[in-house]
Amino acid sequence: MSHNNSHNNQTQFALLKQLLYHQHYQNMIKFIEDNPSWKSQKLLKLLQLGHAYIHTDLKTIEELSEQVEMNYLTRPSLLERRVYSYIQGLAVKLEIKEYDDYLRAITPLLVDVLRLTLENTVFPDLDRYLVEVMKETEKGTPIYRGLQWNQSLIEADKNGKISKTWERYYGKHFNYSHYVSSSHLLKLVQDYVKDPKILKLAAQMRHIEKYARNIVAHELVYVDDEWLKHRLTIDAKEVHQQIINMVNAAGLRDPQQWKGLTDIQAAIEKELENNHTKMSK
Repeated sequence: MSHNNSHNNQTQFALLKQLLYHQHYQNMIKFIEDNPSWKSQKLLKLLQLGHAYIHTDLKTIEELSEQVEMNYLTRPSLLERRVYSYIQGLAVKLEIKEYDDYLRAITPLLVDVLRLTLENTVFPDLDRYLVEVMKETEKGTPIYRGLQWNQSLIEADKNGKISKTWERYYGKHFNYSHYVSSSHLLKLVQDYVKDPKILKLAAQMRHIEKYARNIVAHELVYVDDEWLKHRLTIDAKEVHQQIINMVNAAGLRDPQQWKGLTDIQAAIEKELENNHTKMSK
């Protein structure tokens, strides 16, 4: 290899490693497509897997994980996989200080974590009380719109836990047309979960949602650590640690799953180094 080619190869290697450090998987794919000497099927699959993982694309994760010998990523339940993937994707936003997007993303995570909390404590059959709602667009195309509470099942059990909670907080007029929210789930947690640690963490998460996330979701505001401390008395890293604590309390403690993104990063780096070595010969 000539000196110029060697220098160019080294420069490209450094660029790819920098892109990898920041999880810019799509930019790496584009670069490799434009520079085919770096291309290998395994590397492309790993990059696609990395992108899928930080965006909670469970279908692609399932398709690719076995092909790159990471099928352990599909071992937990669907809901658990969603949370493991989602929170590691959130950490990427935290690292680059995209605090506004980070806060907007908390609510769907909180819904899933509270669902898992209830399933692992007092409602192992919680999914029975949830229904997927399909509605037609103006063109008549049916699309998924979200989860709602199963009105007929809940109302048929007048002395059931959910019925009692709805009556306690909403009287006789719970609105079943509303989609399942963290507020609904938190009320069930407060009424029936006995673990004081879980109750404290759930209340903290709701506090974060109420005083930080909600305004960011509806107004254009600049968010930094000073803004967070003013509204919550904690900074972004402390917010993220509280979320991790809540996820752990919900039963997600598998260390192998918690390092899913780290493993993908390491596999990509190893493949890059192998390709770099081959090109240097």
